[in-house]
Amino acid sequence: DLETMNLNLSGAYRLNNAWSFGLGFNAVYARAKIERFAGDLGQLVAGQIMQSPAGQTPQGQALAATANGIDSNTKIAHLNGNQWGFGWNAGILYELDKNNRYALTYRSEVKIDFKGNYSSDLNRAFNNYGLPIPTATGGATQSGYLTLNLPEMWEVSGYNRVDPQWAIHYSLAYTSWSQFQQLKATSTSGDTLFQKHEGFKDAYRIALGTTYYYDDNWTFRTGIAFDDSPVPAQNRSISIPDQDRFWLSAGTTYAFNKDASVDVGVSYMHGQSVKINEGPYQFESEGKAWLFGTNFNYAF
Repeated sequence: DLETMNLNLSGAYRLNNAWSFGLGFNAVYARAKIERFAGDLGQLVAGQIMQSPAGQTPQGQALAATANGIDSNTKIAHLNGNQWGFGWNAGILYELDKNNRYALTYRSEVKIDFKGNYSSDLNRAFNNYGLPIPTATGGATQSGYLTLNLPEMWEVSGYNRVDPQWAIHYSLAYTSWSQFQQLKATSTSGDTLFQKHEGFKDAYRIALGTTYYYDDNWTFRTGIAFDDSPVPAQNRSISIPDQDRFWLSAGTTYAFNKDASVDVGVSYMHGQSVKINEGPYQFESEGKAWLFGTNFNYAF
């Protein structure tokens, strides 16, 4: 679970009638929480212990019995923390004339180094067997560290008023999600507390829309977009069951006068159905959502 708040200070300089430049500084406040529960982990761990040399010893057999009795709701890893990260953004706008303009924007990577509290309800004895599970603390809390890189993003966009009443607009965004390869929490001494492979890839988003200027008061807009998922099929997990998404949007603006107007919009998001394989289990996931928005504008 990741919640962020972004504060952005920006400025722009208009060089002439054609070229404009913008530069900004952004501060991101992030609050993160990672929780994992046992599910069927106890049975899997018990099987691994019994198949290892330790399973031939009384101590190993006793621990396997303990693992087999782990409740599915046992919290095997909990890490939370909050921190600030900083980045920058820039943009260039070229206006061929009043009816045609093009833009290039860039948003930098934001690196956030979390320091928080880590705990696990698992018995510390599990740490002695080299099992692929989070570090057990027996319910005790210790310091945990995790670095999260929010990816950089490039976007190119354009607007062309092809008719006094019609305009088309389009954009292509590229996000460097390949920076996100794993979630890894470490202790003060550098030991791994929790690790999960993510293996994201760079992703893109393409959008196409049109605007109809009905009269001086009413403006109507509609558009479509495709979001490429950064999660390769082989790396999908039940915790991040991401999929490619298709968007349909529509909206209108009503101008009361040259200074005041109101916007209303709606979007429908459809995520394709995907299958997720984790161990002996297979899941299916798809996402659908409606989004509504309204905005009042007033120019001073």
